Amino acid sequence: MKYSLLFSLLLIASFLKAQPHLNAYDDGVYRDYIKSVKMHVNGLFLTFPIAKLGQENSLLLSFDELDGKGTRYYYTVIHCDRDWKPTQELSPFDYLGGYREGEIRDYELSSGTYQDYLQYKLTIPNDEVKWTISGNYLLVIYEPGEEDDPIITRRFLITDEKVSYRTQETRPAMVSKQNTHQEIDFGVEISGLKTTNPRAEISCSVMQNGRWDNILENLEPRLITGTFLSYDYQDKIVFEAGKEFRNLDISSMIYRSENVLDISEDKEGYSTILFPDEPRAMKAYLWRKDLDGMFVPYNRDYSKRSIPIDSLASTINLVNRYNYREQNLSTDYSEVLFTLNLPEDFGSNIYIVGGFTDWKLLPENRMVFDQRVGAYVARLLLKQGYYNYEYAIQDRNGNPDFSEIEGNWYATENQYTVLTYFRPRGGQYDQLVGAHTFGSND
Repeated sequence: MKYSLLFSLLLIASFLKAQPHLNAYDDGVYRDYIKSVKMHVNGLFLTFPIAKLGQENSLLLSFDELDGKGTRYYYTVIHCDRDWKPTQELSPFDYLGGYREGEIRDYELSSGTYQDYLQYKLTIPNDEVKWTISGNYLLVIYEPGEEDDPIITRRFLITDEKVSYRTQETRPAMVSKQNTHQEIDFGVEISGLKTTNPRAEISCSVMQNGRWDNILENLEPRLITGTFLSYDYQDKIVFEAGKEFRNLDISSMIYRSENVLDISEDKEGYSTILFPDEPRAMKAYLWRKDLDGMFVPYNRDYSKRSIPIDSLASTINLVNRYNYREQNLSTDYSEVLFTLNLPEDFGSNIYIVGGFTDWKLLPENRMVFDQRVGAYVARLLLKQGYYNYEYAIQDRNGNPDFSEIEGNWYATENQYTVLTYFRPRGGQYDQLVGAHTFGSND
């Protein structure tokens, strides 16, 4: 009885702590010594952080602390509405089981690397923190007592599957976009929901390649036929097609991949020089297998498996087959030199962007013009592995614009995810009742 009462008091005290007050409820890394942040389905590196409610699946967050001081990190999760604002009608009691926060206890020091780091891992749900309802969630990593000053924030999705989908990617009806854009038409079967007003109670969002910056949100059905919602619009659910991502393979510090010009090693560590890149906006479309913008830390030099290095497609097949072995602690970092052949008077700031930058225009990833080589350059500290990246400028909303340098072509392979939210009349929160990911050429 005494221990049961003590546990209850500790649990109540945990939930009574105030929720963090954040400036933004999106993906972010807020310390320059935190690197290689990745969140995905546990055991499946090439996935978005989406899990199903009540099933035996978990999500894994991993990151490196480069200063290696061994900081104690805590975490909590915040339930958000479909617009990624905290759900005001709910307290942590309403969506969490166990405690409201926990400590990350799984961390190890790198071994045999030039760049010392501590690698932290967090698997959720766990015995401390678990969710009880579906919806949008934000994972917040912070130092003790500093919840309002996070180290890392990560969005993830918990679904309670109650709908089914029909999806199709097609060329837009508007002639000016037919060669450069992709239109997504889809339908949602909602017979598993109890709704009397689907237009008011149900909304959908569509994501491209797991990006939040260009998501199309709060979409209403064009037509309702019984329990089937049709989202077959013309020129509404349309995305720039882009082109296949540029591939970067720096998984080995011994062997050079096709786009690596030179690898050097000194007492400070590794340096990698890439072959100069060219703008592709005016070039013909070229299909190449890619990771749809993702990145996978990996050390091919350490692996005991024979990894084919002739193509990224072979590597992806191996990744999918073996669920990708855990990041080992011998995976090192290298300073990587990117070069883009553009004239000095290009007229816009240029950034290197991909999933490894959270699709953001980060100051540390901005290129500068080097008079000596007559091109734009940038040096990034990257962990060994496979990266997808592209060059972007800033659009009028502050988001990446890839079209100026990379161009667009309708046949580009992209991944799209349809999300369906349901808030019945009088409901307190937005339920996530479906999430479906498909390829544009499926």
